Amino acid sequence: MPRVSRTRNGLRAALLAALTAAGASAADVDVSVNPNATPVPISPLIYGVNFGDVAQANRIRWPVRRWGGNAVTRYSWEHDISNRASDWFFYNIENANSNPGQLPNGSASDHFIDETRAAGGEVLLTVPTIGWTPIDRARRWGFSVAKYGAQQQTECTATGNPSWCNPDAGNGVRTNGTDITGNDPNDTSRPVGPPFVTSWMQHIASRVGASGVRFFALDNEPFLWPYTHRDVHPTKPTYDELWQRTRDYAAAMKAQNPGAQIFGPADWGWCAYFFSAADDCAPGADRAAHGNLDFLDWYLLQAKQYADTHAGLRLIDYLDIHYYPQGTNVALSDDESAATQALRLRSLKSLYDPAYVDESWIGGAGWQGGIVRLIPRMKTWIAARYPGTKLAITEYNWGNDNGPSSALAHAEALAIFGREGVDLATRWVAPENGSRVEDSFLLYLNYNGAGAKVQGGSVPAISTSVDQVGSYAVRNGTTLYVLLFNKHTAARTVAVNVAGGLTQAASLYGFDSANRLRSLGTVAPAGGLLNLALGARSATLVVATLGTPPAPVATRFYSVTPCRVVDTRAAGSGPALGAGLERTVAFSGACSVPSTARAVSLNVTVTQPTTAGNLVVFPTGAAPSTSTLNYVGGQTRGNNAVVALGIGAAVNVRSNQPTGSVHVILDVNGYFQ
Repeated sequence: MPRVSRTRNGLRAALLAALTAAGASAADVDVSVNPNATPVPISPLIYGVNFGDVAQANRIRWPVRRWGGNAVTRYSWEHDISNRASDWFFYNIENANSNPGQLPNGSASDHFIDETRAAGGEVLLTVPTIGWTPIDRARRWGFSVAKYGAQQQTECTATGNPSWCNPDAGNGVRTNGTDITGNDPNDTSRPVGPPFVTSWMQHIASRVGASGVRFFALDNEPFLWPYTHRDVHPTKPTYDELWQRTRDYAAAMKAQNPGAQIFGPADWGWCAYFFSAADDCAPGADRAAHGNLDFLDWYLLQAKQYADTHAGLRLIDYLDIHYYPQGTNVALSDDESAATQALRLRSLKSLYDPAYVDESWIGGAGWQGGIVRLIPRMKTWIAARYPGTKLAITEYNWGNDNGPSSALAHAEALAIFGREGVDLATRWVAPENGSRVEDSFLLYLNYNGAGAKVQGGSVPAISTSVDQVGSYAVRNGTTLYVLLFNKHTAARTVAVNVAGGLTQAASLYGFDSANRLRSLGTVAPAGGLLNLALGARSATLVVATLGTPPAPVATRFYSVTPCRVVDTRAAGSGPALGAGLERTVAFSGACSVPSTARAVSLNVTVTQPTTAGNLVVFPTGAAPSTSTLNYVGGQTRGNNAVVALGIGAAVNVRSNQPTGSVHVILDVNGYFQ
């Protein structure tokens, strides 16, 4: 396992041993928190979603919105139409567009990009690599009854509404239950290649700049193409086919925009981590021909070998996976029966626990002992094959939007993503407006209704019974966040012991099966502990204040040749900083700044602000303080600043202006050590 994982496990074991040696309290569950451990930075990009409407994006300000799913595999940005594949009769269906004569301008994807950026989020745009796209903006379908014969189902038999349905659009399955083969893919689609994608990137850059969209995913679940898109890709993809498509498209995309961050392979789940579609979820000829390596292990190796032979060019910036827990009715389900609730909450351990045998066909199949251990497994592959690759989980789901156990599971999943070091995550799909699962995200993104967020670095929080109460902690300067998830069907008492002690009352926020996210008042420490009563199936956030950190030791200044660290106008550093938003800038190793530096000397410049405001540059993990630079709309202005480095040898840059955006430039001219 990666070193950081061994360190975390060692801290957990040591804390739990110490807690056990000291003797348990009278509470049902004891939680021990060590805020003095080195915080492990939590990426703010783990709280993303797929799609969602613009009003919700403006209200919640999702950090990432993904344009993804089966339909985008054959989305034509030129005609604003996509083929809905097996989801809906292999039908080309156009997006609503008030002025199609202006296309490609004004497409649904253009609007998605504009809406996401205006709400302060990053766009993760899925680009097609399957090699086919709709012919034009006309409605066409893949399996005509007139052309290919009678079929088990048509659009009319599915809808039962002959007033608008198409009786000729079949599902591609003969009446005897066998799939129609040998159909003509040109019935709906035309062949395309990498230039189709790079031309789309050019179109986007012409509207929002090269850095306006930084994240691009290489299609969607390619090992399922012979099922979802079998009208154009009936063959089962192999190791080699998927890598060839990755290489050809990613290389062209990097040439078009060197600052692009590429996500791959964006595949569907458990089987696709180990096997190609050609091997059907079991060791087979394709795997044997590739050294019997697990597919993702092999895929990362190809990316590393490509970089080694192409001057370090990185084609894959994020290892992109999907994960849906496979227990019956756990994901994408309204089932809130007692058995499903319990299974749903236990299944969270599949994200990290090396002893948890999955309670699904995965566990029954015996492959890998039925142990998923999802995040550590992926990080082990990354560390062994291509260090520096980030991890993204761009589709996941622990139930539908209004189930109490679903809300609790999603809230704890986000805590696990933070603790285990996921770099970006987007739930499938955005929760409904006002739903319980929306509360799961608001617990992190706006827990007090006034914009307060859980942010900073993960520190150890050890529960004596994770099956009853899961515990997680985040430190941000002198603020400590403790997240407690009571998975029991009854209320639980919890004693929270914070190393070093707490001297002030802590604020509480949370939700349970009967109540939505709200303030729960305050609790004062007693006898060195925070004694809490957690409602059944509840999520509780404790916001506490720690003592003042020790004063820094004396430092020495070292000058460096002025070096640009950030210019949001440039590819790879954008987009512009939106109103009221923050961006983290890491300095370790950048511009000759060593990892041991304590502070940096900066020239801070703003340009092209749309309104008046101020910029604050402050240590990551600390609270924003005084303004670094004030400006008015349209002004370019600079200032000098010395800023301490926070968590991850980084600073945060925050724009305080009522609307719009501002471009930011940071040049480092020295550091303190």
